[in-house]
Amino acid sequence: MGRLMSIEDFGEVQSLISLLAQLSVFVGIFSIITTNITANYDNDRDRDAVISTLRKIAFYISGVLFLAIIIFSSSLKEFFRFSSVYPFISLAFLLLTGVSFVFRRSFLQGINDFKAVSWSGVIFSSGKLGFAVLLVYFGWRSLGAISGLIIAQMLTLVYVYHKTKTSLNLSRISANNMISVIKAEYKYALLIFLTTSAITFLYTADVLMVKHWFSPSQAGLYSGIATIARIIFFATGSISAVLFSAVKIKNGPELNKKILKKALGLILFIVGGAWLVFFLFSELIIEILIGSRYLVLAHLLAELSLLMAMVSLINLLFFYFLALRRPIIFSAALVGPAIVCFLIFFRHDSLEQIIYDFLIGSAAVLAVLFYGIFKKR
Repeated sequence: MGRLMSIEDFGEVQSLISLLAQLSVFVGIFSIITTNITANYDNDRDRDAVISTLRKIAFYISGVLFLAIIIFSSSLKEFFRFSSVYPFISLAFLLLTGVSFVFRRSFLQGINDFKAVSWSGVIFSSGKLGFAVLLVYFGWRSLGAISGLIIAQMLTLVYVYHKTKTSLNLSRISANNMISVIKAEYKYALLIFLTTSAITFLYTADVLMVKHWFSPSQAGLYSGIATIARIIFFATGSISAVLFSAVKIKNGPELNKKILKKALGLILFIVGGAWLVFFLFSELIIEILIGSRYLVLAHLLAELSLLMAMVSLINLLFFYFLALRRPIIFSAALVGPAIVCFLIFFRHDSLEQIIYDFLIGSAAVLAVLFYGIFKKR
């Protein structure tokens, strides 16, 4: 996509994806709760009833956001310096159609069907790339890239529905009597909201800030380098997902810490190796993946890769504490974004300053989380 599109259009696409990640935080809340409920409920009927209720609530929220994006599309266009409102309209549809897909995929994760989860990822990734490239090739620009995401998401929904239609019964179950159960989970939902908001902020908000404060060409160049750096984060995401399903309160602290140590070792090996490769061969990697036009900012790849390595560790530890429902992540989730926003408000004159602000905020989050691991309860 970086080769097919102009630098400015590529910056628009990456900004839209970052904005989608911010707006989809609420879906992440329901996703994590659904996985946790699936892994811990013994009664299938109660489990399906709670998931059904959660899905209805998620549809209501996505409907409100859909209308808000449509109404304020012109304002969003001006704020982020876009050339058209149509990509935002496509974004609204993408948000609305993603709810069912997320719930059924989370259920598959909760029952440890990681093969189906992996295949859903393959279908979605290959589908969004294939359709986005096709539509961009025919001149749809950033609108084509987002429309490709919508088509891929619908195809993946067909797959996950096929894999869950016999084991997850949502259509015939009345979940009205489960409202009290949902209310009892509100503290946990708040934990999930804060942590997923913090993670999403730390790995996506830099692109949005650059899109607002810098020129479209600078934002496009930065988005290209940031996209490569994010490979580290997405390459380690499955480790956090598996950890979340494996760590259980009933396991006991020793077994849970043993699982955490294995996950930490694996993730450190991956992010350390990836950062070293990106540091040593930054120009070669950029030229291969997105083209020589982006080499002007090749020096930022090592710094952005370090940021993504830190965010990957944060993501793993957040999922560990979420599985155990430890409240220490309240403070960890608040401190990082707060520090970043404070620093960037006063210093945003260069791209390097933006990255350093995010590195400082991420380091603060890691300090709080590691304190939580070693602190005796």
